[in-house]
Amino acid sequence: MTHDSDDEISLLTADGEALAADLRVPAAVRAGAVVCHPHPAYGGDRHNGVIEALYRALPPAGVACLRLDFRHQAARTATGEGVAERADVVAALHRLATEVDPHVPLFLAGYSFGADVALSVGDDRHAGWALVAPPFRYSGSPRPAGGDPRPVLVLAPAHDQFAPPHWVGETTRGWPDVTVEPVPMADHFLVGATAQVARRVTAWVLEQAAAGP
Repeated sequence: MTHDSDDEISLLTADGEALAADLRVPAAVRAGAVVCHPHPAYGGDRHNGVIEALYRALPPAGVACLRLDFRHQAARTATGEGVAERADVVAALHRLATEVDPHVPLFLAGYSFGADVALSVGDDRHAGWALVAPPFRYSGSPRPAGGDPRPVLVLAPAHDQFAPPHWVGETTRGWPDVTVEPVPMADHFLVGATAQVARRVTAWVLEQAAAGP
């Protein structure tokens, strides 16, 4: 299915939560990506500046893109921050998979809290993770830390207040397939660097898609 413009859609999770989302599917699809936003408690939603940059950059390059709003606070479980949101990401991944051909590789992308949530999702339908400024403090242990071999890109802002590049490098040491790249002259909020981040994530997704399984 091809969408000529942004479509606002509704997602239904396995546990019955209805989520707002946006979907854009280009005419020639080379890959797909679910994009996850920062922490809702600090104002994060699917219209965050970094998420907006990703959502605008990916489809013109042939990457079908779905961005979602995580469930409301009242609907979250008491099992730990980021845990309930995994079901949100799985619902988004399921919807995106129905919008593209089965051979199209799908990726999970996220910024800050959204990166941590995405990294904890191990659904077989996605081919890897593109993470922007992950703080590595939500949703439990990252999947690659347990040996998941799927590729990971981590963009670490040079002056990140929560997870600077050297700490990210130590945290991801031993992951089977990880690339850590600094974002020069940027802090966690990436003011002035959103376009650069979007270009790099887009290029990485296309590289991985071209490389195949």
